[in-house]
Amino acid sequence: MKQWIVRAMLVVLGILLGAMLLPGDWRAGMQRQAIEVTAGARERAALWAASQTDRLDARASLFVEFPGIVPAIQRGGAFGGSFSPAIATDIFKASEEGIADARRLSRIEAVAPRTWMIYLPLVNVVVFETEDGLVLVDAGMAAAGPVIRELIAGVTDAPIHTIIYTHCHVDHAYGTWALMTDNPHIVAQADLPACFDRYIELPGSLAKYMGQPVASLPTSRDELVYPTQTFRGEMTLTVGGEDFVLRARPGETEDQLYVWVPGRQALATADYYQGFLPNTGNGKRVQRYPEEWAGALREMASENAALLLPAHGEALTEPERIQENLTVLAEALEWVIAHTKAELNKGTRQDLVYRSLEVPDYLLTHPTLNQQYVSWEDISKMVMRRYVGWWDDIPSHWSPASFDAQSAVITELAGGVAALDRRARALLETDVVMASHIADWAWFGHPGDPLAQRLLIDVYAHRIVNTDSNTQEILAWLEAMTQARRLQLAAEASPVVASE
Repeated sequence: MKQWIVRAMLVVLGILLGAMLLPGDWRAGMQRQAIEVTAGARERAALWAASQTDRLDARASLFVEFPGIVPAIQRGGAFGGSFSPAIATDIFKASEEGIADARRLSRIEAVAPRTWMIYLPLVNVVVFETEDGLVLVDAGMAAAGPVIRELIAGVTDAPIHTIIYTHCHVDHAYGTWALMTDNPHIVAQADLPACFDRYIELPGSLAKYMGQPVASLPTSRDELVYPTQTFRGEMTLTVGGEDFVLRARPGETEDQLYVWVPGRQALATADYYQGFLPNTGNGKRVQRYPEEWAGALREMASENAALLLPAHGEALTEPERIQENLTVLAEALEWVIAHTKAELNKGTRQDLVYRSLEVPDYLLTHPTLNQQYVSWEDISKMVMRRYVGWWDDIPSHWSPASFDAQSAVITELAGGVAALDRRARALLETDVVMASHIADWAWFGHPGDPLAQRLLIDVYAHRIVNTDSNTQEILAWLEAMTQARRLQLAAEASPVVASE
């Protein structure tokens, strides 16, 4: 009974994008999909569900023991929008729970004549009405599809003429399945199909790093709606006598683009503008492009737009504020890029490059540059990833021993797990970063040791709750804590056999 109480508390608390929890009755929900899945996906679903009971219990118990974890994630994990546990924890599929949450949490607002923003959980969709029908910028996640159609029907009876994918990410291009009644034209940059294909080719890896059930990843092209037209560079669509200028600039993805509508002085900025320090550096994602990203921001600023329609966060309707925010974001990226390159040219060891950042105060304190999802250091690491190899300049790291083996030796040299525990706890308040290294050595060297498990949990809980950590690093730490808590719960559940 206790475990079910914990699970119920979890549903109340919720969790943000990337956390591996299922809302409500997760066993039944696994069987209720709004999109029919293949036999292969059903088999994966069964295997995944069978392996997750202890994981669910472990993570739920961490949230109960450390209630500060959830609000720490919430600082950046909702991307400036509302949050749905049902969608965030199974974003690739349109579950009944996800669709219901999308209906409850979404709204459509007129931001200009014949121009609307649909605010969904986590992400936005832009709707332009023309004489020939509607032009949509993005289509949301899978669960959003039916809701987008319903909200549009409440403001106009015009058909959907064109859907523009700003990039391939699941929260931007998976709701199209429910928007095909009008047989819309679908436009994207030429690299988007290859990005879609990666979802099919690497389900296990993507599920791990996105915190999603592997069973929900697509198994074939039939589960995705591919574009009917692609382009490179720049193209102009003319719909209903209006020009829609599509400019593809690598940014969050290789295929990202933004839309400039000169007749309305409107910018649909995709993920180039996010209202906080942009997601330009992410240790769990493929290469991102800070330089081209900054260039796109400069390009957008030069249009002197009167309306900024982002994929995350609220629309901006003040031209001066639009100019300021686009410009300062570009300056921030340019500063990190210049500093990182300068240090690389000096021959600075890679781990010291990002540690040497001294961000100017006007950037550090600007409200559009809050470090809520990634950090300045993360962006610097992504810049280095583009220009230098995987070796980090430390000799032994070229052909290293496994980290497990290294940790076992370090633990032995330190005098055992208890010695590491004492040292890490002594450093918690003064140097939590070093305490984290010590906790890692204890954990990876002796994962079965209860003291090592407890140390890992306590150190990273302290780091999450008591520091200004960003969402992505919190989720990485939480995953390690979950692994340790699973072992703890398993040991508690094992009967103790008394000695004779």
